[in-house]
Parts: sequence; structure tokens; C-alpha cells
Amino acid sequence: MINYTKYLNDNGFVIYLFHGVIQNNPYKVRNYNLKHINADYFTKFIQKASQEGNPVSMPEIVAASTGKFEMPEKAFAVTFDDGFANNYSIAAPILRSFNVPATFYITTDFIVSNAMSWIDMIEYAVENTDKRHFNLAGTNNLIEIGSKKQKIDLLEEIRQIVKNDHKIDPIEFASNFCSSLGISDFNPDPSLDLKMTWEQVFELHNDPLFTIGGHTHTHRNMAFLDLKELREEISVSLELLKENLKCKIEHYSYPEGLSNCYSDNVIDELKKQGIICCPTAELGTNSKNDDLFRLKRIPVV
Repeated sequence: MINYTKYLNDNGFVIYLFHGVIQNNPYKVRNYNLKHINADYFTKFIQKASQEGNPVSMPEIVAASTGKFEMPEKAFAVTFDDGFANNYSIAAPILRSFNVPATFYITTDFIVSNAMSWIDMIEYAVENTDKRHFNLAGTNNLIEIGSKKQKIDLLEEIRQIVKNDHKIDPIEFASNFCSSLGISDFNPDPSLDLKMTWEQVFELHNDPLFTIGGHTHTHRNMAFLDLKELREEISVSLELLKENLKCKIEHYSYPEGLSNCYSDNVIDELKKQGIICCPTAELGTNSKNDDLFRLKRIPVV
């Protein structure tokens, strides 16, 4: 196990970033980057972090920034992005067993339609295609994808292209990509693809150990959107969360979360819509005086 507790310190706090927790992964390509980690691994991580540090919630981090909460030494927070069903069925019971709070940032369209993200669609297609060669759109290079390494290299290249080009519509790109590999029908894996229901999100919300936040409606890069699109992504997600949880949501996280995925304009709009804290996915630790909209996180894989 990687020693993630090395980031714990006496003068600040760590926010750990997760997406999913699963019992096993039978695939060669899917989940190659460990977006969903093994349940035993997660249990050992939570146990070790609890022994060496002090768990805090994201609302307590906000309270500490205004002097309303005294941050303990070696403080850490646990966060999940997207809204996978395994957060409810596997991660939450483990967290409860150690009395560790967590915040779950929800992409609302994933809950409404059980939608797959664009990259999950692409991983599914690469895993299941019978093709051994592929011509990536916009290039003249015929790419070999017969081996596991070749498929993973292709996925890494696609991630870089789509995440850094504001002209690309990720969902449209994924749909065209899957068709080019001969994949038109999807048979989602419940462990990797199933999202929470509103009933499950509501149950987590009603547990005092947990906090629910927003993560946009369709998981688009917020910095790539014009003002109208940005307002809609935020407002639709907050309205759906308020409608289904019967409360106002004040916490959020940026999809992807790297430096090119948020901006001053994005932060201003989030504040206008009532958000008080929105961590990034940039690597690092934090102090209680840091900007609550530029907090760093440590991804655990």
C-alpha cells in the first residue's frame, strides 16, 4: 500500500479524493487507473489514516476557516466524486465502521439517468472491441490496439486530447469513438457503472456522518463552458439536489478538477449560487487559511 498518511501534518489538513470502491475487478483494461479501488485496500487505508490522523468533515474545514472549529493536528477529510452506487453499498458501511465522515459530490445526471461518463464509455469500448487497429480521428496514424498496453496507451492519449481541448464535446466524441470500434450497445457492469438512486443519496444525506455536494449536472469541464452553459450546469444540479434532499446544497467539487478545469469566473458563479467550498483535484495539502475554492486533494489509488 502506498503510504498516503505521509501527507498528514500538524499545521494543516489533507483532503483525500476517491471515486469508487469495489470488491474485485475482472477486466484487463477497464479501471486500469484504479478509479475504483479494492474494498480491502480502502478498509486498510481508512484504518491506517484513523490511527495516524484525525478525520474531519468538509463542513468542519469550512468552520475552521472562520474560527468556528479548531482543526486537530494531522487532520484529514474523505471525499468521493461522481455518485457511484458502490459509494453507498461498499464505501459508506466501511466509513461508518470507523466513524469517519465523508463528502459525496454528486453529478446529478448520473443519478437521474444512470448515465455513463464519456471516459467510461470509451474504456468499455476499448475493453470489448474485436478490432486490433484503430485510426484516431484527426490523425492519419493507424494505431495498434491488440495488446493490453496498446489499449491503455490509447486511453491515455484520448484522456489528454479530450480534457485539454475545449472544442471537443466529450459525450459526442465518446459516442463516435465507440461506433468506430463497432460498439453500439452497452452492457454496464453494476460494480463499475451503476450510480446511486435518489433514495440512496437521500439516505446518505440523512446520516450525520456524511455530506452531499454538487459535481455539476453532466460532468462537463466547467472552465470550457460559456456563462449561460456554466450557470445551467450549476443551477440544474443544485435544483435537483435541493428537490430530492429537501435542503440547500453549499458544497461542490469541480469535474476533473485540474488547473484548466476551473477559473475565477467559475468560482464567482458558484459563489453567486450559494456554494461556500469547492476543492480541486490538484495534488497537495492545505492550511486553514487557504482559499476554500482552491483547496488541493490527494487522489488515492
